[in-house]
Amino acid sequence: LGLPVLGGVEWLLRQAPRRIALGTGNNARRAELPGRLQAAGHVLGTWVHATAWVSPTATLGEGTVVMAKAVVNAEARIGRGVIVNTAAVIEHECVLGDFCHVSPNAALGGRSTVGARSHDGIGASLLQLAQVGDDAVVGAGAVVLKRVESNTTVAGVPARRLRESDR
Repeated sequence: LGLPVLGGVEWLLRQAPRRIALGTGNNARRAELPGRLQAAGHVLGTWVHATAWVSPTATLGEGTVVMAKAVVNAEARIGRGVIVNTAAVIEHECVLGDFCHVSPNAALGGRSTVGARSHDGIGASLLQLAQVGDDAVVGAGAVVLKRVESNTTVAGVPARRLRESDR
């Protein structure tokens, strides 16, 4: 975008306090940053793209970003440091744990949950009431019918376990 890269986290820690966005897609790394940054006086901003739609009854945790054309519907509860990526749909009463990532075009049916630091891949779908545990990975295009255990990677239609996540 033609913007200069001024430095990484260590550089930022030496700067005057400012409102910042967490700029890493690595969920575990993104979860580590707020404590250090806030201790240095920085404030985590919550950012919503102008073309995104967030229901007035939804809640967004600090440090969360909602990207272009994403939708967050009624009573959804989005944790801290979450990425709701381009054109993702978070339906009514969904709960997203801290520092998870819902990839572009992923869709979460009503009252589904995604655990902390989990990643739903591009175009993944969770049926209503589906649950994804902490530190899990749902592969691109996968369809979760009921539950994905914590620390598990699933893929396919319907989603099936591939392996233990190595995170």
